[in-house]
Amino acid sequence: MCLTCGTYCAYYRVTFYWRERSDYLSDGVPDGLCEDFNEFRCVMKGTNQSNPRCVALLGTIGKHVFCKIYWRRPSICREIVPSYKKGYPEIKWDKARLAYGLPPLTAETWKYGPLNDNTSPDTYSPAA
Repeated sequence: MCLTCGTYCAYYRVTFYWRERSDYLSDGVPDGLCEDFNEFRCVMKGTNQSNPRCVALLGTIGKHVFCKIYWRRPSICREIVPSYKKGYPEIKWDKARLAYGLPPLTAETWKYGPLNDNTSPDTYSPAA
């Protein structure tokens, strides 16, 4: 997870299957942070508007950000891969960064590689 960017969470609508929404499951998305989108999907509050920003995103975009429900975030958030983190560009990611005046990520951004033990957010974050 990039701890300086936050643009993806403040540029796109975050929709996910309604069964991920739960105050009772340890990995469920907290109900109070969700809204109904249609009969099968929910949306993170704040993201279903013309200027989206997920209510779970804390901090200043491009400086220091963190997801306050990182361990309970929806599957769509878990699946997002920043440009070149796995060796290829991600156009949607670059579009979000450009909208906030940040340069697109490059292969060079990940030269030293993120530290990720698969149990916690990456401690490495690309330079904004």
